[in-house]
Amino acid sequence: MKIILIITICYLLGSIPFGYIMGKLFKKVDIREFGSGNIGASNALRILGPSLASLVVIGDVGKGILSIYLVKYFNIDSSLILAIAGLAVICGHDWSLFLGLKGGKGVATTFGVVFALNPTISILALIIWGVVVITTRYVSLASIFALISIFIFTILFKQPYEYIIFSAIILIFGIFKHKENIKRLKSKKERKIGEKIKIKK
Repeated sequence: MKIILIITICYLLGSIPFGYIMGKLFKKVDIREFGSGNIGASNALRILGPSLASLVVIGDVGKGILSIYLVKYFNIDSSLILAIAGLAVICGHDWSLFLGLKGGKGVATTFGVVFALNPTISILALIIWGVVVITTRYVSLASIFALISIFIFTILFKQPYEYIIFSAIILIFGIFKHKENIKRLKSKKERKIGEKIKIKK
């Protein structure tokens, strides 16, 4: 019963839509109505600016970290439960209960989860993300490469098989969530980082 409650809390924690909240709270806009329509940091940067986008990143990464620490706080030392908690918070972000089961792409929250599970893997993945962003200016492409690297590093670092399965699932989630971005990348219509969108109220 305790484990079910914790997993439920992780999902609800993941469901907190920081991008949506920041848009409504500070700009009086629904971030989903502009740009890519996503509630994540990339769209927040285009619509809300760097300061608010930074808060979105902190919130989205933070809830990923917090979900894992929540499990550890209750002295549950199980790789399986930790992996399920990580999936729960990511699913909450991707399919938020507070946004009609719609949400973001879960990359920042995934980084938070992976950081709490294995900081080294998350830092290496973040470096790869940064290199791809700097060289291509495509956040979506960088995110996909980062998710692939998490899966590879999880295997190379001989992590528990539950974590390997977890990393495979989040990679599938990531590709599914980025399917429209992949289409735009192929047609060279994907927006690059730094492009701003004017808000018409």
